[in-house]
Amino acid sequence: MNAKQIMAVIFIIILGATYYYLTLKERPDDLIAIVGSQKITIQDYETEMKRRSSHRIARLNKKQLLDEMILRSSMVDQALQSQIHQQKDFIRMYENLLIGQYKKQFLKPQVDTVDLTSEEIQRHYSENINKYTQPKKIRLALIHMKTHAKMNESKIQQISEKMNEALNQARKPVKGRGFGRLAVQYSEDQVSRYKGGDIGWIYENRSYRWDEKVLNAGFALTKIDDVSDIITTDKGLYIVKLMDRRPSVVTPFNKVKTRIRHKQLLEKRKETEKNFEKRIREKTPVTIYQDVFDKVKIPEKQKENNQPPVPF
Repeated sequence: MNAKQIMAVIFIIILGATYYYLTLKERPDDLIAIVGSQKITIQDYETEMKRRSSHRIARLNKKQLLDEMILRSSMVDQALQSQIHQQKDFIRMYENLLIGQYKKQFLKPQVDTVDLTSEEIQRHYSENINKYTQPKKIRLALIHMKTHAKMNESKIQQISEKMNEALNQARKPVKGRGFGRLAVQYSEDQVSRYKGGDIGWIYENRSYRWDEKVLNAGFALTKIDDVSDIITTDKGLYIVKLMDRRPSVVTPFNKVKTRIRHKQLLEKRKETEKNFEKRIREKTPVTIYQDVFDKVKIPEKQKENNQPPVPF
């Protein structure tokens, strides 16, 4: 080996030693590995060991764990190089995850502390007693004969006479429920006529398909089996019979206490969430450029195409 070659070898050794020295000097003491743009430190490694501690740490293979962490870091490095993290769908997904974690840490503790006292539940019950009161109800039977505005006087007179005939028959003892056979003979209400005219239970102050005059006449009856006079409405003539009645009933507090607590708790938690969102908005600076926003046009709703599809 000549002098030049010896000098070249010495230079390479010195250069390598210098690089090694500088690398060691600049390298953090806790750095285990560099994987692309990712780093694995002692803290990272210990954190991962703790994460797996529930799976019997004694069985942990030290080298295997490092290999798995290197593989994971390699995946992250390649994913970043592919620019996936800059795609809109990914950003949206990440933001949703971020918001979820933020709410979990800062909103959930507030929601979890929301509760109701016994006094609050009792007060709600007292202030909303109507909600827990079942209105009085009656069970009615009816006979209906149809008329309409274009019907001539002669026809209306015939129907009126027929209804009077039905009323006279209805005020006598009748076999069967409601109006019995009279409903089949006289009534034109197809739903109830084969059931003695029975239209079931009617609650006070609720809407039904029958005219309000008919229902009011039913509630005006006081004794079971009482029959009303003829009731004239736009849809025809009626008579009603009281089959049964029940007074209004207040549901006891003990039966609705749990339901009230559950419902009020949900409302109180929603209010807590709204207040949380309000505070977020208030402490976050917002600038809206109205001139730019005005340029955004909402597309018109497309008209539905009712034409049959064109065959192939």
